[in-house]
Amino acid sequence: MDRGTLDKALAELVSQLEREADAGFSAVLYGSAARGDWIPGRSDVNLMLVVPDPAPESLRKLTPAITRWHEAGFTPPLIIGREEWSRAADVFPIEITDMRLAYRVLSGSDPVTAVEADSGDLRRAIESELRGKLVRLRQAYVRFGDVAATLGGFALSSIPALLVLLRCTNVLRGQPAGESPEETVAALSGALGADAEVIVEIAAHRRDQEWQCPPATFARYLEAVRRAVDLVDHLQRGDR
Repeated sequence: MDRGTLDKALAELVSQLEREADAGFSAVLYGSAARGDWIPGRSDVNLMLVVPDPAPESLRKLTPAITRWHEAGFTPPLIIGREEWSRAADVFPIEITDMRLAYRVLSGSDPVTAVEADSGDLRRAIESELRGKLVRLRQAYVRFGDVAATLGGFALSSIPALLVLLRCTNVLRGQPAGESPEETVAALSGALGADAEVIVEIAAHRRDQEWQCPPATFARYLEAVRRAVDLVDHLQRGDR
């Protein structure tokens, strides 16, 4: 699938929703498809529907359009009530911060500019996600430390979420978030040390599902993530 096919599918989805859903909904495209680094066959197409009434009887009106979209191979959109969305910044600070960096309103009013995450909520959420990711990557390294193909799978599956966390870390530090992995990592290179470039190296293999990660590369990846944890941990004391 190419970008033209995706754009056509998005237009068809929105057109069907506008015919069948309750009036007053918003459809928002975010993530890699809005940022410009969407990879066919690898990247999800991230959509959010903000609806005026999330009651079950209203949600059922979305079923035909969402079913058709899902059967075409796309992930169903996130669905949230408009009032719920207005109160969600404290529990979805990472998602909201990253969404604000790159999104496109496909239908309805713009719900994204109306919410902004508190810096304290964002810092705690980033640290929690980074620490969890580091623990899981260490598990993989200990168990599969000499199996390059398996390490490659773990590295590639983790890199999109890590880049989200690093972009949000840049926002937290008052730095440019970066549109590409190179730009995002460059803003953090001083804090992440010599192993920062391994993040860019792994990200460059996102189109290669068969990539095998050398154990030494994975070890450098672990160190880069560990340093990211330390960086965010220290931000609670006002460091930059």
